[in-house]
Amino acid sequence: MADKDRIRVHIEGKAFNVVGGEFYDMLAAVKQINGRRFVSELKVWQLPGPLPEVRRQLEMSGYSLEGETPITESIAGDQFLPSQPGGDRVRVMVAGHHLAVVGGSFQEMLAVVKSLPGRRYDGEAKIWEIPGDLDVVQGMLQAAGYSLEGAEKIPHSPVPPMEPLRFGEIDEPPPFEEPDFFIDDDAVPFQPPDWLKNEPLPSPPEPPDWWEHEPPPPPDDFANDEAAPVVAPLAGSTRSPTPANRPGGDRIRIRVGVFPFVVSGGSFQEMLAAIKNIRGRRFDILDKVWEIPDEVGTDQVRQMLAAAGFEMERGSM
Repeated sequence: MADKDRIRVHIEGKAFNVVGGEFYDMLAAVKQINGRRFVSELKVWQLPGPLPEVRRQLEMSGYSLEGETPITESIAGDQFLPSQPGGDRVRVMVAGHHLAVVGGSFQEMLAVVKSLPGRRYDGEAKIWEIPGDLDVVQGMLQAAGYSLEGAEKIPHSPVPPMEPLRFGEIDEPPPFEEPDFFIDDDAVPFQPPDWLKNEPLPSPPEPPDWWEHEPPPPPDDFANDEAAPVVAPLAGSTRSPTPANRPGGDRIRIRVGVFPFVVSGGSFQEMLAAIKNIRGRRFDILDKVWEIPDEVGTDQVRQMLAAAGFEMERGSM
């Protein structure tokens, strides 16, 4: 059954069993751990790193660790650890110290040593020289699952404290002097240009009376418009009525809102004066028509013109 499958592992000098799944599923989870190494002589997987971190990685895959016994008790007396005396070693020199890489087979440890940057083999001394700091080299070997035999006997020199930075003295800035932007002895006096010295131009002529959209004298086409009926003058008016239906009678076109009308019954200037008295009137020079706001009302316009003695009748667009 699946719960009987186990994979033997070594973590931090202790022996465990990975349980909780099929053998090959658990083996795939073990191989995902960085730095894992299989020791063929012992038939066991060596897993680097702290025990809580390895346990967490296995639990994320759904497996767990059981058993926790020292490695010396879990191995039969006729077996040996590669890191014990008599095991495989690779002699190295790090930072001037003669050490040995232990913890695996000779070929596996040799492959790791050859992968270190700057390593060089001394054929006469039969030793590998590895440049760099001892702690850095030891950390790289431990990441691969091996250790440096004899490194624990080397005293670590404390890191000298960093000397404080020394900066040069900073000169005091000069006192601030407020600039004077208004005094300039070298400034050239202003000289007006020649065109300013010329005589002024004559003023423009006065605008005509019909300026500001006032209409020019009535065009000739008004004389051919259809004649309007005669409108009687108001009571008390001294002006004699002008027959609106006679040929050539004067007419003025107006527009109240959107409705066109024709004012007739008098001379052009008299009717024009009456239209100008209407509030809001405006002359449309394009359509040649007087526009009266719709809010004034058709009836009110008709009454105002009738009071002046004129008649308003519907016209054409």
